Amino acid sequence: MLIRTRLRIGYLVIFTLALCIGLVMIWAMRGWRAATEDLTYAHAQSLKAERLRGDLYRQIKEILDRLVSGDRSARQEFDALGVALEGSLADLRRHSRTPEEGERVQVLVEAHLQVTSLASEIFDLLATGARDRAVQKVERELEQVAFVRQDDAIDRLRAYYDAASQRSLQRTLAIGSRGELLAGTVMLLALAWGGGLLFGIQQWLVKPLQAIGRSTAIISTGELDHTVQVASRDELGDLAASINRMARSLKEIQERLLQAERVAAAGELSAYIAHNIRNPLASIRSSAQAALNASQVSEEVRIDLTSVIETVDHLGQWVHHFLFALKPITATLTPSDPNRVVEQALDVVRPMIEQKRITIELSATPELPVIPLDERYLEQAFVALLTNACDATPQGGKIRIASRLIREGDGPAGIVIELADNGGGIPAEMLQRLFTPYMTTKRDGVGLGLTMARKIISAHGGSLALSNRPEGGTTVNIHLPLTDHGGADHDGQDSDH
Repeated sequence: MLIRTRLRIGYLVIFTLALCIGLVMIWAMRGWRAATEDLTYAHAQSLKAERLRGDLYRQIKEILDRLVSGDRSARQEFDALGVALEGSLADLRRHSRTPEEGERVQVLVEAHLQVTSLASEIFDLLATGARDRAVQKVERELEQVAFVRQDDAIDRLRAYYDAASQRSLQRTLAIGSRGELLAGTVMLLALAWGGGLLFGIQQWLVKPLQAIGRSTAIISTGELDHTVQVASRDELGDLAASINRMARSLKEIQERLLQAERVAAAGELSAYIAHNIRNPLASIRSSAQAALNASQVSEEVRIDLTSVIETVDHLGQWVHHFLFALKPITATLTPSDPNRVVEQALDVVRPMIEQKRITIELSATPELPVIPLDERYLEQAFVALLTNACDATPQGGKIRIASRLIREGDGPAGIVIELADNGGGIPAEMLQRLFTPYMTTKRDGVGLGLTMARKIISAHGGSLALSNRPEGGTTVNIHLPLTDHGGADHDGQDSDH
């Protein structure tokens, strides 16, 4: 996962937790406010009911005052209290929030209407002088029935408001507890996630950056084989891979520069060799050849002169190879049969093959198309490769040569020629250095055979690759294109032949 994706997820989770904390607090505040309003309402209504009880008792007191002391203003005070009580009862009924509260207020209203009706009858009886009947109505109907009913209705209404207050109080406490619990839980989750995010940043950001810094410091000292050990699939992993590719590219460039320096030094040396060795060698050969043609030379001297001439030719060939490896190649391409070039190269190395009794297993596709080749150059390349194969093959060994047409899609793509021996193979540490000029594993080798072969095949637009066989030995894979690659000379003027 990419670092920016991880950071986005981390910040999104932190934002979500912060939002949750805010929502929990808003919910808790709203719930607490609603519960507080309910508690305040219930307490206020309870106080109204208690004041209403006092006003009702005062009404009863006015009745008793008229009955006992004969206070004639008691009825007016009773009616005035009745008007106030009706307003209070109407206010209770208007602010009722539940059907149960409304029913209990209605029961109190009906009980008060009954008390008011009885009080009016009692006042009328006292006004007409029917005191005994008024006393009986007070004792039997007002005190034992209507007053008890009214008092019971007030008690039930007060009990309802007290219960509502208790419920509101419990609800307030519960909301506070739940809010604290939720807020604490979310805060713990936020702290845990924040700690995990910091730990993650340390693991997949800080430590990889430190590793990259240490590795780049090592690479900057010139150890281009060092690799950055960051394998994560994110931006830092891509950065580490880019640094590793850069180090490999720098190493390849360094190797090419070293090779170019060696070639340049060899070029300067070749001019010196050509000037100081080739001309004296030509003089020595001419003198030896002239002495050999003299009639009075003995057979023993003739043998020595012949040996001198052969040695001079060998040295001249060595100098030629030395110079040839440094010169650019421009092949003159003409349509040719690659199988025929292979057979011509086999004829050149036939003595070496017969001397070591090597079996040649030739598996050539007979109907290969003619392709643009410079037969003389390509023959030299095959001779160098076959010579190496013969040197590596043990006495009585086998060399397999195969050619085939390769296809890509619906049409042919090129020709492949393979040379495989059953020798000891090439050491792994030498595989990448075999094409370096003057690099050889032979005691008497010059180290130019593979270099020349690769230059020649590259001049044809092809490629040359070497690999070790699992069963032992080496395989040389040569790929040649079917058409002219555009980098060769077609006018037949080539001074390198």
